[in-house]
Amino acid sequence: MTPVQRMTWQAGPVPDLVFSEPRLARLYDLFDPDRSDLDHYLAIVDEFGARRVLDVGCGTGVFALLLAERGLDVTGVDPATASLDVARAKPGAERVRWVEADATQLPVAEDFDVVTMTGNVAQVFLTDEEWERVLTRAAAVLAPGGHLVFETRDPAQRAWVDWTPDNSHIRAHDEVEGWVETWHEVTDVRPPLVTFSAHTTFADGSKLRSESTLRFRTRDEVEASLEAAGFDLVDVRDAPDRAGKEFVFIARKPADERDNRDRGWRDLERIDAALERGDIDEAQWHQRILDLIEPAYLAGETPHAQSGKGGDAAAWEHGRRLLCDAIDRDGSFLDIGCANGLLMADVRRWSGEDGHDLEPYGLDISERLVELARSRYPEWADRLVVGNALHWRPSRRFTFVRTGLEYVPRHRRAQLLQHLLDHAVEPGGRLIIGVQNLAADESLVPELQAWGYRVAGETRRPHRTSGLTYTAFWIDRPVE
Repeated sequence: MTPVQRMTWQAGPVPDLVFSEPRLARLYDLFDPDRSDLDHYLAIVDEFGARRVLDVGCGTGVFALLLAERGLDVTGVDPATASLDVARAKPGAERVRWVEADATQLPVAEDFDVVTMTGNVAQVFLTDEEWERVLTRAAAVLAPGGHLVFETRDPAQRAWVDWTPDNSHIRAHDEVEGWVETWHEVTDVRPPLVTFSAHTTFADGSKLRSESTLRFRTRDEVEASLEAAGFDLVDVRDAPDRAGKEFVFIARKPADERDNRDRGWRDLERIDAALERGDIDEAQWHQRILDLIEPAYLAGETPHAQSGKGGDAAAWEHGRRLLCDAIDRDGSFLDIGCANGLLMADVRRWSGEDGHDLEPYGLDISERLVELARSRYPEWADRLVVGNALHWRPSRRFTFVRTGLEYVPRHRRAQLLQHLLDHAVEPGGRLIIGVQNLAADESLVPELQAWGYRVAGETRRPHRTSGLTYTAFWIDRPVE
């Protein structure tokens, strides 16, 4: 079996020509008519009783549409416009949500039951960093207890030896192009990387050549990468169509109490651990956090989802309005990590209902989220700024400043609070910390006191998860 018959996606800003060139994308299914290999994946999805599935590297949509035919809620992600155009033109395509994106970003926010990568998708990520980012994003979009399923060829079987022009030659008739031919040849073998070319000749005599590279990871390497990404390995199976030649990995995102508090908690913990080990520096920490949060927020289909909160508008208000307990006068309000600006605007509105007039301002490290906020609130566009709260020095001070502790590495949290008190909060003003999701018997007060701060107030609301509470604290800056 040749590589083209199972290669459904290429990561990165420029997908391989076989997927991104419209003439070649149209022929993909013609050259690969037998997709009985997907029956194995359908059975796995059924095995876990999944209702919501994300197909990463969906290509021309064959597997995504099979899932949708079963009544499942399906999202297909692929970076190749031409392949997605083919998928969108197929019968039943309206039942699938198609997203053009790189798998290292995955700009979807839902909690999926299963994330799949069929074919050679898992092998197109050539560097350890790319593969780590893919696993991190997969974990972020999975519901606690959800499963990641993908396949990868066993390098010990040296599959590329059979990728010859003779073994791979196909001649088929297309209703638009007429008779077309394709074949493959390996051009470079430097384990763990193998590069090959796909040649296509059209009836009009024109020819196209697409070059692809795959990375062959050992079973031990894949298992170690899953563990590092926080997955529990459930099983490693044979691919029915390539028995003994390929691994099918099934990994599970753990379902523990902290996952229920915050879907990104485990991902943040792994990034923190990488910083503590010295694997990354602080600039890389901020970039990885941005890579984790920004795509999910931008993909939100509701304003509160674009601010990082699931549920409906009522749940948003229940979980955020408690911040107004700290608003006790008229003044200015700066929202650190403002995202799309919704919290800034709603705190102003809710405070107005409580009899306090606020002028809203926002800061976020994401340029794209600030652009979104400016488009939502053009009347405040000049008040929305891009910057890192740990170093940013505003041109003015504010009556109220809200921040989260998770915006900086753990060892910088006390420094963040002091920086904001020194440079952002006006004398007599108030620094609000939250909203934090804490156990009912848990408090940040001892930690804040250990940093030398006097906590002036605390407020809580019941969380939708039993035993947890939405919590906010505030520290007052003395009048000078």
